[in-house]
Amino acid sequence: MKLYIFRHGQTNGNVNNIVQGAGVDISLNDTGRAQAQELAEKMKQEGLDVIYASQMKRAQETARIVSRDEIPVIVIPGLEEVHFGEAEGMYSEEAHQKYADIFSIIHNTSAPDWMDICVPGGESVRQSLERGKKTLERIISESKEYGYDKIGVATHGALMFNLYQDMFGKEYKFNNCEYFVIEA
Repeated sequence: MKLYIFRHGQTNGNVNNIVQGAGVDISLNDTGRAQAQELAEKMKQEGLDVIYASQMKRAQETARIVSRDEIPVIVIPGLEEVHFGEAEGMYSEEAHQKYADIFSIIHNTSAPDWMDICVPGGESVRQSLERGKKTLERIISESKEYGYDKIGVATHGALMFNLYQDMFGKEYKFNNCEYFVIEA
């Protein structure tokens, strides 16, 4: 079984450098829809059986474009972006100034408490990682039950960073519609 974990297409929030975690639900822009079409071409070659998608608009829209209305899209809780609390909706530069002490730790995976710090009202790396891993376990279990071998997972950049770092021990910041593959 293979899981193709991909990031949603571009939004105007991405273009304008807005902090858009789980608290900001924005649809794709035209570029994002074009990126999703390109991803659809790549995924068609892989022969996906199903796509699981975050409850957020940008991930659902990407999943539906990638599915080409030929395979089911299942919206599932747990794949949402990391929640950045009070920084949600702020310009990234402003948020990084206001919460400089917090973001300096969040962006430093060698800091002792990087997994447990969060913006007030938000979620830590550890919390998002545990949520994401539990959701992937559920997807794997359901996929075995239904006989799916190739599964798409439409999700978000920070959650993907956390999952990838946990699974492979490497840091990688995913661009819109980039993906990685895991075998289960």
